[in-house]
Amino acid sequence: MKENRKYKKIKIIMVFTTVLLIAFVAVVGLYKTGIYRFDFFKDVYKKIDFQLSTNELNIPQDALSFSVYDIEQGEYLFYEGDSQLPTVASLAKLFVIDYALTKVNLEDVIEVNQEVLDLVPAGSSLANLKVGKYTVKEIMEAMLVPSGNDAAYSLAYYIAKNELGEGYTATEYINYFMTELSEYLIEEGYSKTNLYNDPSGAAMSADTHLDDINRVALKLYNYDFVKECVGKSTFSIQTPQGEFTWKNTNKFLDKKSPYYNENVKGIKTGTMASSYNIVVLYKKDGKEYLITCLASLSDEGRYKAVQSAINTIIK
Repeated sequence: MKENRKYKKIKIIMVFTTVLLIAFVAVVGLYKTGIYRFDFFKDVYKKIDFQLSTNELNIPQDALSFSVYDIEQGEYLFYEGDSQLPTVASLAKLFVIDYALTKVNLEDVIEVNQEVLDLVPAGSSLANLKVGKYTVKEIMEAMLVPSGNDAAYSLAYYIAKNELGEGYTATEYINYFMTELSEYLIEEGYSKTNLYNDPSGAAMSADTHLDDINRVALKLYNYDFVKECVGKSTFSIQTPQGEFTWKNTNKFLDKKSPYYNENVKGIKTGTMASSYNIVVLYKKDGKEYLITCLASLSDEGRYKAVQSAINTIIK
């Protein structure tokens, strides 16, 4: 009898020890993977919510203007918000690059100076450029990937100074560039886009239209260097000032994001106050679609609107 009791005690101790060991291993595993953190559960919830809430399309609630364009067929599958002129925000950089490509070569060297960097509006999205030399291609990549306002100002300054010569202030060079850009937009038929006095899109009064955005986005996507940089979550360049590694502003490209979609290949986001824009190149089964969401009310809203279009219109 005593032996049975002793055996039972040993058995209980062994079971208890095993349970403690399993618990310890589980805790270590949770710690190492980060699952124990609240952020992990928050991210899981976001992913589930994103999947469940994108099976219906409700554009009037999600954005002022929205379109889905079948590139191969050359036709719209969905188009709404023709009468709207949403804030352009950083999508302005697409027009700046389009114009700049008529003035400079990708291999041309730009010297970024402190005078122009000091003009960049406070609170801007930056590529964190340092004073020094960069190629035009590198500056344009800095505009497209991290949406660097410092890069946009540097490009505008360089082009204007090339045309006007020495002897002007940085502000005068920027104003000259914007005047010339405005004329170019009219000549090219971007008649519903007004960028005013800021090459980065930081002007609250600057606005655009679905037609103009879609035209310029499709035009730029024909350039190999644009395809290369806008389709990656992170992108690096090597310059005389050192290496720059930028994170793309497009969360569809980030594998750690709840919005990640392997079929998204770019192109550009733009944010101003409570207006959230995104232009997406979606590629699946050899077909390409341009999905444009302008003036969504939230960051999450623009991703949900695009994913809803993918789930309901493209499928």
